[in-house]
Amino acid sequence: MQIENLENQTNFLLSAALHKCGNLEEAQDLTQDTLLAALNYLSKGNIINDMRGWLMTVLTRKFYQKLRTKYQIATITIGEDFDITDASDCFENIGQTDEAEQVRKSVAYLSKLHREVIVRYYMNGESVQKIAQALDIPQGTVKSRLSAGREQIKKELNNMENYEKQSYEPVQMWVSNSGSSSVCGEPQSLVQNDKIAQNLLWLAYEKPVTEVDLAKAIGIPMAYVEPVIKKLVDGELMKRVGNKVYTDFMISTRDDKVKHIPAQKKFIEENQDLFFKPLKDGLEKIRDSVYYKRFTEHQKYALELYVMTECGVTGGAFNEIYNETCAYTYDRPNGGTWTAFGHVWRQGEDNGETYRYGIAGRRWSQLENYFDSKKIAFYVYDLEGFPIRIYYKTGRENNIEDDDLLKLLYMVESGTNPERTGFNTELFKKIPWLVKCGILKYEADGKPTLDIPVMSTEEWNSLCEIIGNIKNNLTKIMKAPLAEFLKDKKQELPEHLTSVPLFYQYLWSCNVFTLEAIRIALKRNIINGWDYDDEIETYEVNGTFPYSMIFVKD
Repeated sequence: MQIENLENQTNFLLSAALHKCGNLEEAQDLTQDTLLAALNYLSKGNIINDMRGWLMTVLTRKFYQKLRTKYQIATITIGEDFDITDASDCFENIGQTDEAEQVRKSVAYLSKLHREVIVRYYMNGESVQKIAQALDIPQGTVKSRLSAGREQIKKELNNMENYEKQSYEPVQMWVSNSGSSSVCGEPQSLVQNDKIAQNLLWLAYEKPVTEVDLAKAIGIPMAYVEPVIKKLVDGELMKRVGNKVYTDFMISTRDDKVKHIPAQKKFIEENQDLFFKPLKDGLEKIRDSVYYKRFTEHQKYALELYVMTECGVTGGAFNEIYNETCAYTYDRPNGGTWTAFGHVWRQGEDNGETYRYGIAGRRWSQLENYFDSKKIAFYVYDLEGFPIRIYYKTGRENNIEDDDLLKLLYMVESGTNPERTGFNTELFKKIPWLVKCGILKYEADGKPTLDIPVMSTEEWNSLCEIIGNIKNNLTKIMKAPLAEFLKDKKQELPEHLTSVPLFYQYLWSCNVFTLEAIRIALKRNIINGWDYDDEIETYEVNGTFPYSMIFVKD
């Protein structure tokens, strides 16, 4: 009776197989395999109560088995205590496809230590002896790891949806650094365009966590998480402690950044006469110099911006207050010397006023004995809070690296014939973009020339001496009021995070000072020479806001 009922299902099975395969020949093979499996099962005296349901389950399983074979995807069979089973055991558990899927998920979240033996034994069918030989461990160790892995799988079967928010609403993180980046662009390159790395760092920030917990929290199998964690540990953005890892740099949120902005603006407004006195005295000496008098108006404004940015409003008062003598940067792999700090942004958040006060810390590029010069260098601050065009933050077509920019500036300034130098003439295509940035300009005859201050080393050293005196005077004047202001302004860090320099813990309690002071200086004509409207921030200097950059050449 059961076999007759089986024959009546042939057309139904072929139709279902065609729907899955989309190919008649494959559908016929799948139907035949399903019928043979049923005949084999019935020949052993077994009873099938729901023939159509039973056959569909077998057909579906065999279809996915063919796909796994075709694409070399591992499979797992469930039996008593997860041991390898024979065909009849498989059919007895044939209705457990949902559980099988959960088991596969659980295996994916095992640590490598246990996952490796589970996959080899249950999915690849290797014996304990073969696994022991392959991994060069005792057979008893293989068995204990199998046991521990099975226990972990059992615990997880009823808890597979316990993912953190990062699994469905990931944060976005940028990593900045002080000091010199490593050869391969670390630390930024370790997290750039890698959302997995960004969210692992965020999840491991508040406390040390196991790699397994990170994988489950982010909703990604261990095999994909482990190499990312290794990259972050090797790159020194993470540290290991026992069987756990933690993020080893300060991360700031939007709330951290905006928390003290009102207090900072009030502090600048109330103390402006204090810090403008040494700044005005220093600028007066600079304006009397020979080099200043030969600059164009645009170059003069760029120089004054650089000086004000370099001095800030507090000089070295912070170091005096907290006796901060430790280095702000540390030697890193691949030749870098840097300290990282992260910025987290969640979808839908705005940055409040923070964009108005952004400054990329001072950078420089330098070459010695470059063709006809003893030394060439440039020193730059990117005043991101003003509507400037930043020369390296562009699309691929315009982007130019610092070392290439330095060489290009030399070629333009010196008029050297590039044909005898081996200079990459493709860089000349960047000139129109650098004109838009305010770093170069076109003369009346159409030739490009530098639109930033050009100084000799002797003149540069003289300028640095004046800047040093301004800073010393600012330190004396601002030490007391700044100490009072900073009393309750330090960013709180997780207890285990001890590597962050004190200066960075106060980063967002001082970040507004410089650009807020420059805006006041513009309004009060302490820096003068261009029209400034604080409400809409319009600038009219040859159509471009001056770039805070100085070129030095001997």
